[in-house]
Amino acid sequence: MDFSRLAPVVPTSLRLHRVSLRLTSPVQAAHGLHAERNVVLVELNEGWGECGAPDNPAYSGESADAAYEALTDVFFPLLHSQFTTREIPLSALDLRALIGEHHPDALVRFPMAVAALEMALLDAQLRADNIDFTQCFTTRATGDALAGATLGNTGSLDELTLSAAVAVREGYGRIKMKIAPNYDIEPIRAVRSALPDHVMLVADANGSYGADDIAHVAALHELGLDLVEQPFAAHDTDTHQALVATATLRVALDEGVRTTEEAMSAALNHECTDITLKPAKFGYPACVRLLNECHEHGIDAWVGGMFDTGVARWANVRLAMHQGATLASDIGSSSRYWESDITTPLETVDGKALISHLAEAGLSGTPLL
Repeated sequence: MDFSRLAPVVPTSLRLHRVSLRLTSPVQAAHGLHAERNVVLVELNEGWGECGAPDNPAYSGESADAAYEALTDVFFPLLHSQFTTREIPLSALDLRALIGEHHPDALVRFPMAVAALEMALLDAQLRADNIDFTQCFTTRATGDALAGATLGNTGSLDELTLSAAVAVREGYGRIKMKIAPNYDIEPIRAVRSALPDHVMLVADANGSYGADDIAHVAALHELGLDLVEQPFAAHDTDTHQALVATATLRVALDEGVRTTEEAMSAALNHECTDITLKPAKFGYPACVRLLNECHEHGIDAWVGGMFDTGVARWANVRLAMHQGATLASDIGSSSRYWESDITTPLETVDGKALISHLAEAGLSGTPLL
């Protein structure tokens, strides 16, 4: 089913929520320490959206507070004046054009706030029509989604190795860790020692290496690293192309990609070998289109997360069921991330996630607020 066939809805109810959650294990990235999240949730009629913007704006320039203000002061008033008071229905497919017409710079300044509002509107449309998001594309033949585990990295190497071993026992076929200059050789060696050969090891560098580090990063393959995510600075095309040309490591981008168009262009331009989709930045309709293209071009892809609560995590499970999501996605069990999630917890089995036990149609997980 095509998204255009969904009936638009009148946004009769618009609400924002703030929820604070603590991670079970803090994660140190190049742009800061992640120990908790103050999450912005959008409620539109019966639909829910989650804003992926972190507390610290270092990741993309957009913070949770800035996104909240944009939703409160710009986007909600726009929808209320143009649609709610006039009782005019709106489709998620038309939202970005509407915002671009009235607030052209907002799409660039607040991409994650826009994506959260679009997510809530799409969820509301799907629920109103009693349609599951996975009915809007061709799913994997197995009817599930491949899940990967992400490791915390603020403890000792022994603790890191133990975490990797636990993830393997839980059935995860892909393990992701954080690396940075002066924190790569020994951690990679330690984690790889706990993994069977068939388990994929991914390292996220968050753009922390420079052009002089190409040979060093390429050599990490010799330690058993399979793929590196965002090794160099955002939009450093030449350096990423040089690493891909070594044909040692698979390469994916994150901070260096702002739209699905940029993601596909980077792959075709040999800046990366694989594509990370970030629904929190791109939005779900655009991600479906990109996965369609990945499948057509034979490009491997996975769904990347933003330390998501169950609202977005369940949506990402649905997206990762797309036939174009060929690699394990950032959709590990809720208990690996949160002391207590705000939705029905996601639990993976043998490294796979299913939506079969969810009672509702739609896109997002429903918060138990």
